[in-house]
Amino acid sequence: MKSLRLVLAVALLLVFAAQLAPAHAQSTSCATKGGFYVASLNADIDPGTADFMATTVSNAESVCATNIVFILVTNGGDGASMESMISSITSYQQWGGNFSTVVAPTGSYAFSAGSYIAESSNQIYMEPGTTIGSATPIVSGIPTGEENSTMTKDINAFSQYMMSLTQSNGRNFTATGLMVTGGVSYTSDVALKYHVINGIINSSSVQGALIYLGVPANTPINAPGIGSSLISILSNPNVSSLLFLLGIFFVFADIFHPTIILSVVGVAVIAAALFGLGAFGASPLAVILMIIGVAFIFLEVKTAHGISATVGVVIFVVGFLLIFQFPPATSSAPSPTNPIPQQPASFSGIPDITYALLVALGATIIIGSVYLRSIREALKKIPKVNDPAVLIGREGRMESDLTPGGKGVAMISSEEWTVTSSQNLQRGDPVIVKEVHGQTLAVEKLEK
Repeated sequence: MKSLRLVLAVALLLVFAAQLAPAHAQSTSCATKGGFYVASLNADIDPGTADFMATTVSNAESVCATNIVFILVTNGGDGASMESMISSITSYQQWGGNFSTVVAPTGSYAFSAGSYIAESSNQIYMEPGTTIGSATPIVSGIPTGEENSTMTKDINAFSQYMMSLTQSNGRNFTATGLMVTGGVSYTSDVALKYHVINGIINSSSVQGALIYLGVPANTPINAPGIGSSLISILSNPNVSSLLFLLGIFFVFADIFHPTIILSVVGVAVIAAALFGLGAFGASPLAVILMIIGVAFIFLEVKTAHGISATVGVVIFVVGFLLIFQFPPATSSAPSPTNPIPQQPASFSGIPDITYALLVALGATIIIGSVYLRSIREALKKIPKVNDPAVLIGREGRMESDLTPGGKGVAMISSEEWTVTSSQNLQRGDPVIVKEVHGQTLAVEKLEK
């Protein structure tokens, strides 16, 4: 049992180490370039969508497509993933490709981080009834007392970043700067008027937009695959942190009631949670505190008073909250050509349901640890069904003759048992059980 848990722990560490290993892009050589590659994203910007953008660019280059048409609908997302997606677009443009963002169908929007991604494109098209903008970041991890000055610096830096993206693609950087400093949004007609975009497509559907752009009718529209979708789910720190605590609960429960199955499930859940936290770029301090909290929870196995489990849950929750206090920083330092602020931008929050689940799961672990321990102690006091020790003091009758030092058979509690004795016993003699040696009973003649 212990060796299997050790193997599972090692496997967990290997999975965690593997997810930290950097991915290496493969270069593609094309004799002839041309054609379209279409991708569609309707989701918040997160590590999963960043993976989807990288996959989109990689796939387009692998088939030598010189035009990516990216259908975008998003409320925004975290800054690190936004920067990663812009980096993928820039890489494609340097490869020689033309990247077009289309906000469609009618009623769609590209807000917040989505507007930065759109402005990094060579062309931006919108359908009537769509909106772009509102790109003021939510900046976290600001030192106490520096909120106003830091926010001003960071908003100005993001404004410069937006303006540099827009200017490099020949559009109105003054108007896009207002998206950041003033939280301005533009409908399609106003966006065209101020040259925030390149054109309006007079259609209300995605297919109509593709036809307008000259995309062949049989061109597939690629959406995020299972891998990217799974990364999006796991990289949500609300989900991954709860999975982490749930996995601990499974393993903890298995310690009190060994089945191996719960340990396997628990380790798999913990591995998935660690992958998600790594993909999100959680602060090492936050992860370390969560692990320390887990150590205290497991210490409850020894203390059995609920105190260790309570302390562990509290430390775990503090680590969880620090994930949001210190969200992942951007991957590159500010520079004249890349004026991204040092303070990380994040559009993630902690919904009330997460607090409720944390409290419920934490309380379950605390109460469950005490309850499981009490059950375990009670079960220890219950005699085992086949434990010969319960026969000590029981009376029976010899079923065979027995000489001292030899072995015979006696009927004890309606069962035949192998017995030994220091006395000469004959078949039919009444006996009483004095000791137990494994599955052999030591008996003496019962004098009546």
